[in-house]
Amino acid sequence: MIFQDWHTHNSLCSHAIGSIEDYVKKSIEKNLNLIGVSDHFPYECLKGIEEIPYEEYAMKLENLEPYVSTVEYLREKYQDIIEIKLAFELDYIEQQVNAHKPYLKKYFKQIDYILGSVHILLGKGKMFAFDDNRFLNDYRLYDSMNEIYIDYYNTIQNMIISTEFSFDIISHFDLPKKYNKRPEDEGLIAEHVDRTLDLIKTKDLTVEINTSGWRKEVKEQYPSKDIIKKMYELDIPIVLGSDAHHPNEVGFNFNEAIKLVKKIGYTQLAYFEKRKRKFIDL
Repeated sequence: MIFQDWHTHNSLCSHAIGSIEDYVKKSIEKNLNLIGVSDHFPYECLKGIEEIPYEEYAMKLENLEPYVSTVEYLREKYQDIIEIKLAFELDYIEQQVNAHKPYLKKYFKQIDYILGSVHILLGKGKMFAFDDNRFLNDYRLYDSMNEIYIDYYNTIQNMIISTEFSFDIISHFDLPKKYNKRPEDEGLIAEHVDRTLDLIKTKDLTVEINTSGWRKEVKEQYPSKDIIKKMYELDIPIVLGSDAHHPNEVGFNFNEAIKLVKKIGYTQLAYFEKRKRKFIDL
């Protein structure tokens, strides 16, 4: 069985446990074929972010060089045992889509892929970190959960069509459900999902099947089974990601995830090297 984990974090982001090598060793122990080291790109390059505890969300700018060099070192050290990919999870922050470029460009030739994510909404005039339980009171900024989902998918769509924000894989596609907060009108939100998936298809992007939702209150993967079915109908490529924040979470529930996507009809997974995509058979 092919087990490739394209979404992992480590202690550099200040909210995960364990070194990069700890995750590599655990991946080997769990018989993974590949691990993607994809920690959160620094928020420090952004302006006006005092409303959020950004130092707890991502690595610091000073850690970029040791992060990359460590991955390169481990890639060589374990080259005969496991494949290691270098990546970043990059947040899309509207109106600041270029902020990361001066810091990221140095590593363009080394990066295997970039995860594009939305963790923060700006629709009500302030930074709303909707997947941080410390911001649960800010859900009241919106009139309904419908509004939050619509804001989220509008932001995802802007990320997709942006000519200044370059990425390869969309992470945790329906993240607003994390705390099991569902929209009041599923049909309305399904229309926004469909429009977003059409854009993903047009831009030929890949979507992650993120198993961390099984560890959260929602108790299901991101995205939902219904969304994955729509993705399959549109022939949208997929990868698996555990979104591990502890070494023990590497490859979390991958057996169940593979059973799910195979039952839906998927026979291949995407694979990235130096931001070029190809496919492998399941």
